[in-house]
Amino acid sequence: MAYRAVLFDIGDTLWHSAEAPPAAEFRRIASERAREFLANAGLTHPDPSLVARVAWDALESAMKQARATDRVEPDYAAVAKAALLSVGVSLSARQAGDLMETIYVSGEDGGKAAYPDARPTLEALRNRGFRLAIVTNRAFGGDRFRDDLRAAGLDVGWDATAVSIEVGFLKPHPEIFRSALRALEISAAEAVMVGNSLAEDIAGAQALGIDAAWKRSAPDAEGVRPDFVFEDVGELLDWEPLRKAKS
Repeated sequence: MAYRAVLFDIGDTLWHSAEAPPAAEFRRIASERAREFLANAGLTHPDPSLVARVAWDALESAMKQARATDRVEPDYAAVAKAALLSVGVSLSARQAGDLMETIYVSGEDGGKAAYPDARPTLEALRNRGFRLAIVTNRAFGGDRFRDDLRAAGLDVGWDATAVSIEVGFLKPHPEIFRSALRALEISAAEAVMVGNSLAEDIAGAQALGIDAAWKRSAPDAEGVRPDFVFEDVGELLDWEPLRKAKS
């Protein structure tokens, strides 16, 4: 099979939390940011760490539920807004969304770093004529996500980005893959998906007729057979179907 485009998951496929601080440090940073946010909003709370924890736990719970059911991305601002009422914090939906953005520890602060061979591999694929796209589950997109990509050295001029919070669906929902295909103006048969999750990346892509390459990790599904298995991203360059893009 000759492909025209390569779709990439990001987390633990192109970057990882190489130097992530301990959980206590994440909580400390989130607490300080919550304290500052509340002060700027003219609000006070005796325990900003509780505010941050309740909001974040609500986000994670909503995401877990969505992944186990319809895979429709939750409205995290609404989820946080409702949860915070339980600790006496009343915010507008916009304020709740801004709070979540504020306490989210990402990019370099979160210890994110690209795998050493990630960018060279992307550049080599681009030089071989492939179009490149992102298909990833993330609760935060927009400029924040793009800034994190730049900080990690993964700003390679992506031809399309399908981020779950922007598309409205979580992998393995077919719509997030279709979003990338539409943006690239290609068919499923002309793309290959690269990711580390058998359940989300591999099975999700294959259900649409997209071939899939699995970055070996702890299996999260049974009976899924990737079209290619690799350990390091650079191994993709030795896979025969990626020697040259389909003209």
